Amino acid sequence: MKPFIGGVILALVIVVPATALLLRRVSRRAGAGQAPQADPDETLTRLTGELAHEIKNPLSTIKVNLKLTKEALEDIDLRESSKSAVDRCQQGLSSAMRKITVIQKETDRLEQIVDGFLRYVKRPDLQLVTMDLNELVGDMVDFYLPQAYSHSLTLRHSLAAEPLICRVDAGALKQVLLNLLINAQQAMDGGGELMIRTQPRPSRAVIQISDTGRGIPAEKLTTIFQPYCSFRTGGTGLGLATAKKIVESHGGTISVHSEVGKGTSFTIELPLAGAARASNEVNP
Repeated sequence: MKPFIGGVILALVIVVPATALLLRRVSRRAGAGQAPQADPDETLTRLTGELAHEIKNPLSTIKVNLKLTKEALEDIDLRESSKSAVDRCQQGLSSAMRKITVIQKETDRLEQIVDGFLRYVKRPDLQLVTMDLNELVGDMVDFYLPQAYSHSLTLRHSLAAEPLICRVDAGALKQVLLNLLINAQQAMDGGGELMIRTQPRPSRAVIQISDTGRGIPAEKLTTIFQPYCSFRTGGTGLGLATAKKIVESHGGTISVHSEVGKGTSFTIELPLAGAARASNEVNP
């Protein structure tokens, strides 16, 4: 019993201060973000308002379950030794344990929401290297293939015959591709085909990820890259917004085409290394 009560107290000590600390981090670091809109103050106000809306549910759940855990533990009387008292004690401990599990889950969710917000508002700190995008995409195919197989997906890829040399942050770009692959996977609950291809265009390199999933309604496509625009339960609503920010920080673009019932295709275009250097020389 003492270890359990100690665990409860530890959870109470960690949950509330951790929540407050994360929110202070948002307030302190959000000002360093680079918003694409003309009015940064208006953008930040809107984003923090949406953040507050996102964290309201997990915070409310934590508060309620902390109260219920406290009540469950207060009902336990260790001075009584009768069978009925022992039964009540066991019931109280079981109830408290269930509440602690909920608190842990909601705390993880809260941290995910706030960390996602911090990643979005922070100015991308790119570590650019010159590399062949075919190699990067090939690595992602190898990495994702086991997960595709476990979800009954057929993963195909077609890489450009010629090298696509770009200046990129490999880790950041892999984050973008992984997000798109996971989104595609979630759009194909019953299995399907996932296609990744690269191809050259004049002064640009193209990466395209297509799926045969449920598709996205036309009216939702106009807002798909906006922060906190999520079409699935449990999503943070920042994945595609962050992906767009990363791609644009590379001097590239990302677009989407989708048909309901047929599938969705995301297209990333990045400047080839020679084209990027020429652009910098023209616009120092």
